[in-house]
Amino acid sequence: MSGCVRNLHVFFRCSRECQIPVKIISGYSKSFHYNPERVFTTDETPEHAWNAVYIQGNWQFVECTWGSGSVDDRGAFVKKFSDFHFLTEPKHFVVTHFPYMDSDMSKSQRWQLLPRTLSLETFSKRLKGFTPMYIWNLKPLSHPDGVITFTKKIEVSLRHAKSYFFVSARLLKKSSSRNFDQYVLVENVGGNRIRVRVTPPERGTYTLKLFGRADPQVDELTPLTDYVLKCEGVEDEVFAFPNHQGPFGSYHDHVEAGFHKSVGENALLQSKNGKIEFPIKTTKAVDAMAKLDHATKNLNSLDNYALLEREKGQLHLKAKFPCKGYYKLSIFTKNENKETYSPRIAYLVFCGEDYPNCEPFPKVFPQTTQFECRLLSPVTCEVKAHEQTQFRFSSSKVVQAMLDGKPMEKKGNVWEGVAKTASPRQQIKISASDQKGQNYWGIYVFNVM
Repeated sequence: MSGCVRNLHVFFRCSRECQIPVKIISGYSKSFHYNPERVFTTDETPEHAWNAVYIQGNWQFVECTWGSGSVDDRGAFVKKFSDFHFLTEPKHFVVTHFPYMDSDMSKSQRWQLLPRTLSLETFSKRLKGFTPMYIWNLKPLSHPDGVITFTKKIEVSLRHAKSYFFVSARLLKKSSSRNFDQYVLVENVGGNRIRVRVTPPERGTYTLKLFGRADPQVDELTPLTDYVLKCEGVEDEVFAFPNHQGPFGSYHDHVEAGFHKSVGENALLQSKNGKIEFPIKTTKAVDAMAKLDHATKNLNSLDNYALLEREKGQLHLKAKFPCKGYYKLSIFTKNENKETYSPRIAYLVFCGEDYPNCEPFPKVFPQTTQFECRLLSPVTCEVKAHEQTQFRFSSSKVVQAMLDGKPMEKKGNVWEGVAKTASPRQQIKISASDQKGQNYWGIYVFNVM
């Protein structure tokens, strides 16, 4: 006797013994080996059965087999109790179970326990979610069916009912070992809605796997659902997204780290001239740093294409983009009572052109932001050799500054100095102190070319 039949008959006898009205229902199910492209027909013999019990004036479903465990990737049964499959809401149950008994559809439909019943065709098409998708009440908005045919790109929208909900995605191509995860973008779009954008670089059939968690203190991601995507055509030029798990924007603890709650709401940005600059609102002085990563190209680790400055407690971010494509612009802050930094905000920036003459910013240090320094000139890391060059920065906290070992002059909050640059491959250094007679700290380093 199979586990399915044994479980439901044991439950049937127990219910009868307790004088609880009970019924055995047979039909079709979307089990472990379910293929979303499969079309169920009444020509097939129903392969599964479950129970219904009459409690408190209503018939309710009981699925002992699915509630006792599941099959792992090797096809072995793993015992794990799940109360979700006992007295499951009919709207969730009929996504994966379709009653069909005695070759009589009209007789069987009443055992969907729905005011409006589904056809077998609709049941075949409906997206199958894993148990957490229903427990967390994650609903597909744009695409209720599990197979989507499209050209060039597709956007899938879902809605959740949690104060915190994190979604990540993977993209796998049928009969391919290549990783396509960088062609999926997950976005939080407000109103508890999540949008998943997919732009495959090749035609073919893909599986879009969604994972999630409802607790920021939990690291593990739980499978939510799998879509089958049939891409019939692609864009002439497809740009990969940077490696990033989940939506871009602020992390769940960004407010505690000192950022305003609104920071990161508009996390998808575009540069029209190879540059971008904007303020980041904070609620306290934060020790922060910025990092820029291209989606597919390795930027020179010695080149500083992102400059994060602080003035009057607020952060100002500048970034340059030497080549076209998507970038991940990350903001880190120092952890309390530690020397480590953790990410708090991640921006996605698109640059549509190459800028081969784009020069990075000079090298900066933690004291650059601590002393609230803002660079005025030069704004690039490279300065010409054997030339008189003026260097300027502003700071209300610096009380003494040195340009290559010589004192700089203060005018208001602006520090100025002129130096004759040396031979190529040498460096020009600016150092400063926020207390008279104390040690100087490096704040900028320029390269002589």
